[in-house]
Amino acid sequence: MKKLLFFFLLFSITTVVFAEGETAIKSEIKRVTVFRKGAQVSREASASIPGGIAVLKFINIAPNIEKQSIQLKAEGNFTVLSVTHQINYFEEPQKSAEVEQLLLQQKKLTEKMEEINLLLQVNTEEESLISSNKSIGGQQNGVLIQELKATADFYQKRLTEIKLKKLNLRRDLQAQQKELTQINAQLASLNASLGIYTSEVLVTINAAAPCQGNFSLSYLVKNAGWFPNYDIRVKDVQSPAKLNYKANVFQTSGEDWKNIFLTLSTGNPEQSGTKPELQPWLLRFNVPTYGGSLQNRRQEAGVYHGLSNGPERTIQGRVTDEYGEALIGASILVRGTTTGTVTDIDGKYTLKVPAGGQSLIYSYTGYSNLETAIGSGVMNVVLQEGIVLSEVVVTGLSSRIAGFGRGKRKQKSKGDLAAKKLAPSQAVPVQKQEKTTSVEFKINIPYSILTDGKQASVQIKKEEIPAYYEYYCVPKIDQDAFLTAQITDWESYDLLSGEVNLFFEGTYLGKSYLDVDNLEDTLNISLGRDKNIIVERTRQKEFTKKQFIGNKRTDSRAWEIEIRNKKKQPINLVVEDQFPISTNDAIEVDRESYDGAKLEEDTGKLVWKMNLAPADKKTLNFKYSVKYPKKQRLQLE
Repeated sequence: MKKLLFFFLLFSITTVVFAEGETAIKSEIKRVTVFRKGAQVSREASASIPGGIAVLKFINIAPNIEKQSIQLKAEGNFTVLSVTHQINYFEEPQKSAEVEQLLLQQKKLTEKMEEINLLLQVNTEEESLISSNKSIGGQQNGVLIQELKATADFYQKRLTEIKLKKLNLRRDLQAQQKELTQINAQLASLNASLGIYTSEVLVTINAAAPCQGNFSLSYLVKNAGWFPNYDIRVKDVQSPAKLNYKANVFQTSGEDWKNIFLTLSTGNPEQSGTKPELQPWLLRFNVPTYGGSLQNRRQEAGVYHGLSNGPERTIQGRVTDEYGEALIGASILVRGTTTGTVTDIDGKYTLKVPAGGQSLIYSYTGYSNLETAIGSGVMNVVLQEGIVLSEVVVTGLSSRIAGFGRGKRKQKSKGDLAAKKLAPSQAVPVQKQEKTTSVEFKINIPYSILTDGKQASVQIKKEEIPAYYEYYCVPKIDQDAFLTAQITDWESYDLLSGEVNLFFEGTYLGKSYLDVDNLEDTLNISLGRDKNIIVERTRQKEFTKKQFIGNKRTDSRAWEIEIRNKKKQPINLVVEDQFPISTNDAIEVDRESYDGAKLEEDTGKLVWKMNLAPADKKTLNFKYSVKYPKKQRLQLE
């Protein structure tokens, strides 16, 4: 009896029967796997199945899903005949209580502003009517003084009342408009990417008799992803580095992920899995021709390296639609990397592009993707609305897909908070699983993340990493010393390229970029400038001279580099400078002296390695001369 009652309640909650044999299924999101680009959403539902052929309609699905990725697993005494996806243009997505309240306030303000505008119009028309009827008595008839005075008083009193009323109405209208602007901005932040419609998955089944069915439905959404982000903290140069590995997760799929279990995957379902094919290399005069362009072949192989490796740089800009409206939560990704970000409430973004980054990919729900070559430090783009696809029949394809979110943490009791000494915060329990071509981090506590495009920071793991610390300075370019941490066996930490927040001795130093795509055996991390290492590079004037012998000129230069350690502990320091290198037989370089430095013959680089005790000081010297034709000019500093 209890089982029958349970099935009856389950049926009444999860299913609604429509005409013509359609039954609506209200499924719940249970798990999401978030890839670097895209997410696989997994839903579950149970329903009572009628006998014969019936259509089960899974409702309130995100509007823009990858139809080819739909997978359905069913348990029960029935046969699945087909799986179909369609857009429901009559069903609006569910809105949160906060959004509903803001929409109500928006409506009331709009109606109030309409009333104020109407009153302004009425008063303006009355003012115009009075002003156009100032003439009294006509040209032939005189007017008594008493009548003239009464008329003037009327005009003055009434026009003053009208103008004061219009002034107050305009002030009221301005205040209402300011409040409406704030509400619209908040709505855009909370609800910017929520689509106008929802979609549905229709499952046609055939059951010999009424039965119970359990269903698991999964599909891929594009407008989601995560970017790695790191905090590296160094207490001092005698302590190991502490690495906090985090993920910035976002989604604008059109459906909220509430209280679900998340998995972060380093995989990318958008990246081609097709192996490259080597085409014949056809030699022709002037132009070597391959089967397909180099860029296309690299993209097909899932690899993109720019033809020129420019320096790391910061790009900023704004993403809007064709009407100039900001697109909040639009995704920006550096082609061929894991580096990306999303736009803020004004549609603006700032992104640190690693060396070699050539183009940015912009995407937003309901809009066509746009890829643009990086041409300047400011890149403003306009996205065009995409085409909504009509209903298609899909089949379940085996593919990995994933997603992620932000949730509420368990509150501490008052007794815990009253303790004299609080325990350090505990790391989020994460289970790591290595796949054949990717790594997954399974978050073992439920999270929630809304479809608002806001980035949620989720901790993946914390590590104490043995590091060798060394200061590095190139005073010819920058006279500050930079602290670096050298880490071996870095592959075991499953790091991806991404931004790094640097902390040293409890102080925030700024941001850097961790590039793991171009590494050798040792990972070198720059921890920023240290002002307690004083480096000064000066030219020694007494050794600077010019000599003229025949048609030749000889210029001599001598440099002194003075280093002082103002820190309370010893440091390891590397200082680099250089000799010039001749590229012409008419230019002769004489490397006269370089005290204690290691010289790289091919590059002319000078390298000094030293250990400086606290308050210690050291002076480095090097000298060179250049002989060249006296009618020529050279830059020797």
